[in-house]
Formats: sequence, structure tokens, C-alpha cells
Amino acid sequence: MRVSEDRYARDLRRIQLAHRLIRHEVRTYWVCAFTQQTIDRVRNLLASYGDDLQGLQRHRGTPPYSYSKLLAPALHSEASALAGIVLLWRLIPAEPVANARERLPSVELGEALCKAFELFSHIVPGCAMTMDRLILLTVALAERQLTFGHCRECNAAILIDPTDLPREFCLWCQKDRPAHRVGRQAESDTRLIVDEAAEATRGLKDAQQSLF
Repeated sequence: MRVSEDRYARDLRRIQLAHRLIRHEVRTYWVCAFTQQTIDRVRNLLASYGDDLQGLQRHRGTPPYSYSKLLAPALHSEASALAGIVLLWRLIPAEPVANARERLPSVELGEALCKAFELFSHIVPGCAMTMDRLILLTVALAERQLTFGHCRECNAAILIDPTDLPREFCLWCQKDRPAHRVGRQAESDTRLIVDEAAEATRGLKDAQQSLF
């Protein structure tokens, strides 16, 4: 009887996580990976929810592999703050994980990532980061494709590509410190990108400092 109850509890937990991920518009690939459910089972769950899922967008196809968009000005500050939560909550192993896309997903991690995303969405309403992007970020951090640091000026969280040039300042503090470029036009273009990103993420800086 005890074995039967434990199995029921595990199955119920997986179904609840699947519903939670679906409500966050996570791709079916990740729903299956985190819940150990088959594609057919997930599709049946989608059909059974019916009107409860109206208005939600279902993204088709395989999840994105490239993490370069997380470093773009439009997402960098939000991705950096979420990276801080992932590391603060110790959601990835201390040692690098090879092929984390396959080895990392679990029910426990899925629940924790949902909690992290829901917290961040509450702090930053209308955020550009999605749950799919948070999962991609977690995989990149686990594989050490991306690492984590702090701005030298304000100590805000900074997401870093270890294969690129060192990043010392967040986008906001970098506003008045444009990287050296040859030619006035290149410097002007750099300042324009930084200004636009800084304006878009102005409200996030205080949230980052309060978290970290």
C-alpha cells in the first residue's frame, strides 16, 4: 500500500509540474524532459485542461540552443538577475555538467525554476525573459558556457561569456563608459545601443541590488 501511495504522489507531482510549465508556455520538449512524461501524455494533459489554457501560446519546434540572445542588450540585465537567483538558490551543480540539456532536467529542478521565474515575474512585471529562456540560461550556466560576475560600479549581477572580452560594467553603468572603438561612427553606434538598453532596463537595477 505504501509503494502504491508513493507512486501516486510522484505521478501527481509530475502532472502538477507539467501543468505549471504549460501555463508558463514552456515547449513540449522541456515539459517531457522535466516531468519524465511522454509526448502523448503531455498532449492528453493539454487536451484535458481545455478552456483553462485559453490565451496561452504553445511554442512549437525544438527549444533554442544558442544563448547569444541572452547577452544582447534587450535581455542581458534580466538574464543576469535570473542567473543570480539560479546561483543563489544553488540550482546547478558546483562542477560543470557536460550535456546538461539531457542530464540536468528533473522534477525537483523544474519546480525550483518555476518558483524562480514566478518570483522574478512578480518583481519585474512584463519581463522579456521567458521560462524557456530561463531553462536555456540554466543549461548554459551548468555547462559553463556562461558565467556570473558583478558590476565594478554598482555591484549589480552581470552575465558573462567566458570566451569573449571581459565585461566589467553592467549596461547601465557602461552608459558613460563606451568601449573604445576606432572611428567616431562606431563609438556613436555603441553609445546608441547602450543608451537604448539602459533606458529599457532602468527599473531593473534597483531590483537587482535588492536581490544581490
